Amino acid sequence: MASVVSSSAVGEKINEWYMYIRRFSIPDAEYLRREIKEELASLEDDQDLHLYYSLMEFRHNLMLEYLEPLESQRIEEQPRLSDLLADIDKKQARLTGRLDYYFNFFRGMYELECREYLSAIQFFKKAESKLTYVKDHIEKAEFYFKMSEVYYYMKQTYVSMDYARQAYLIYKDEKKYNIRLTQCHSLFGANYLDVKQYDHAISHFQKAYTMAELEQQPQLMGRTLFNIALCHNNQNNKVEAIPHLKEAIAVFEKAQMSHSLPQPYFLLTQIYFKLENIDNAYDYHKKGISICKEIDDIIYEEKFKFLEYLYMPDPRDTLINDCLHFLESKLMYADIEELALDVAKYYYTKEEYKKASVYFLKVEEARQQIEGGVNLYEIEV
Repeated sequence: MASVVSSSAVGEKINEWYMYIRRFSIPDAEYLRREIKEELASLEDDQDLHLYYSLMEFRHNLMLEYLEPLESQRIEEQPRLSDLLADIDKKQARLTGRLDYYFNFFRGMYELECREYLSAIQFFKKAESKLTYVKDHIEKAEFYFKMSEVYYYMKQTYVSMDYARQAYLIYKDEKKYNIRLTQCHSLFGANYLDVKQYDHAISHFQKAYTMAELEQQPQLMGRTLFNIALCHNNQNNKVEAIPHLKEAIAVFEKAQMSHSLPQPYFLLTQIYFKLENIDNAYDYHKKGISICKEIDDIIYEEKFKFLEYLYMPDPRDTLINDCLHFLESKLMYADIEELALDVAKYYYTKEEYKKASVYFLKVEEARQQIEGGVNLYEIEV
């Protein structure tokens, strides 16, 4: 006679599953996912439990995509994130309490991965209003960490640092959360980089790299190498940045992490153009834009086009401006600031001062958007 499975027992297993997801323990999380899915078949009438499972499956796949592409893990029967999201959206009206928090938090994470930063912040703000339903301090650390990430990308440095600090203070007293601690060090480093405190930034990045290597996490290793390269580049030590970028590319390629390649390829291409090493610049530009098309990364494809329009013979202002307008539509003002400054400096060195002044003005406009950005993200919940 088959044993009877209770809803409460399956609910406890889903809680345990989420614990493994937050620890990035893929084998344990995968085992429980399969076991819970089988047990749910005998509990078809419990729609709330099925909805809880759907939310957690969505979060499970976000974890997998964050660390490495699903195809490289050879995990079978993994539904696409977009399909899971469409299914959950249909049931959103039934979400209350903690499940409503999970929906908004996980959806914010998804929007963050898609680089839809304003949308991510809006979902995170909705989730924040429901944090009273969350008693687990690790879950609060998860929320603080993701808020820190999205505010970092929007260049709200001190807001990002404060959320990262809150997350770190919780994680550091817990065992088995070394990956999140590694990511906290990376966030500290990235924010220090933005305020040009390079010694502090490199110190945190080096800690993050050592921890990522111990955890055997190539995604985190490659990202940290990229960030160290960015520190050197921003101090105008472009030649010193190159080996770190090449090492990051090698790490990502060995781990078959194509989605992480556009960023180091872009910076390497940009550096070679600025060093007037045109042959290498063309070579990395060709490889980089090919990868973007392969993985459908429209943002970096546009940024590679920008390099082409600026540095290849006869800059094309109309197409350069099209790229900047595209980034503006994504609220990527930090990227606009950087790229418009490159155009301004290019024309300044060519003594085309009128054109240079147009792009210096665009830099100033982008900076004003960044400085006033917090008001953009406040919404009613």
